[in-house]
Amino acid sequence: MASLPHITKPVNSTEKTIKVAIIGGGIGGLSLALGLLKQSHLDVQVYEAAHTFSEIGAGVALGSNAERALELIGPTAKQAMKENATRNLWSSYANTFLEYRVGTGENEGTIICAQKDTNGLQSLHRAHFLDALVKGVPVQRAHFNKRLMDLEEKEDGVTLHFKDGTSATADVAIGADGVHSKVRDYLIGEEAGKPVFSGAVVYRGLVPMDSAVEVLGSEHAQNGFLLCGPDKVTLSYPIDFGKTLNVAAFTFGHKEWPHENWIVPIEHGELAALFKGWGKPAQGLIKVHLICALKHHSTKTPILFQLLDRPSNSAWGLFDSPLIPFFHKGHVAIMGDAAHSTTPFQAQGAAQAIEDACVLSALFEKVSTPRDVPKALAAYDQVRRPRAQRVVSTSREAGQVYSMTRPGVGGDVGKMREDLETRLNWIWHRDMVAQNEAAVKLFEEAS
Repeated sequence: MASLPHITKPVNSTEKTIKVAIIGGGIGGLSLALGLLKQSHLDVQVYEAAHTFSEIGAGVALGSNAERALELIGPTAKQAMKENATRNLWSSYANTFLEYRVGTGENEGTIICAQKDTNGLQSLHRAHFLDALVKGVPVQRAHFNKRLMDLEEKEDGVTLHFKDGTSATADVAIGADGVHSKVRDYLIGEEAGKPVFSGAVVYRGLVPMDSAVEVLGSEHAQNGFLLCGPDKVTLSYPIDFGKTLNVAAFTFGHKEWPHENWIVPIEHGELAALFKGWGKPAQGLIKVHLICALKHHSTKTPILFQLLDRPSNSAWGLFDSPLIPFFHKGHVAIMGDAAHSTTPFQAQGAAQAIEDACVLSALFEKVSTPRDVPKALAAYDQVRRPRAQRVVSTSREAGQVYSMTRPGVGGDVGKMREDLETRLNWIWHRDMVAQNEAAVKLFEEAS
């Protein structure tokens, strides 16, 4: 196969000079597409393995760092968040991200802290957010049923081979293909980048708000709360503009995940047994979780209860990424969960993918020929990898604080407060413009 020709037209040419292939159309991949589609010199194509763009998940909470990154990516991305973001419903919680309380034991009900962010909690229904991002991607740029099977890299480009027997060429391939990334396997090997079990398991669900209010009371149902206890945690916050309560219950301290699949069925009573002895708020969350799960099980009506795209009586093993040595090689890079999948304990999985998209969008404004691509990807790696991998590590730490298992902290409410009040500041307060400028400076120094 002949090598792709070098193209030397200027970056401001009206003819597209750089072919960009984005593998995967989730939140990260579509955010990147929106950032790149603004640039007239880029020919952007998105290859999605499924038959349509879709997002597995219930609610996603985004901090102020993600909001600022979406603003830089462009108006469609910014609008997608603005139109779909749900905040805490009580004015007294307006600037609170989450309120942490003790969920069991002699200190049950004690407020540990109320985490404050610029705009407080901003939660979105994943599928609805994705639908809003899709609006900015022209239909001719999206290719479905394109499951990547192999990737070949030449000196100045890549060839993608898909399961349906088709192929495509590009000057750069960016893998936004999730935790089971085929692009990551190409870069560093299947075993080296394989996600590892974190020791935590989650039970997730969406509960109609009227049911939640009836059982929990309006304060707990209509605002974001995290209840802490030894080896167990519950999390809840409103989504869908207050029509739905996103619920998650976590258990910690599992030595291994003994199942081949990351999602396995459980008996309806198992979750209730795990939280036996906890206080009324946690018991209420489990109650609405199970009531709606049983209704869903008997009526098959997903409106009553949706647990992602799986049966309502399921447990999810939580995995995260090992600290891999690089996010790029030559004309190929990975982003989002493909590069740095994380546990959800700092609400940064989607946010860090959005930051990746923001930095890559800024860098590709400067890329004028295929020869520039490796330098741009190297700058992206140098700026984004340390921060994203620190998020992965500190997210595990946060889970330990919530579950009262962090060495030196345990169940000491004062020490938990000291940790949690400032834990997310370094993430939320990152200057997104400065992050982009640092990457562009590295690129220009290498040119």
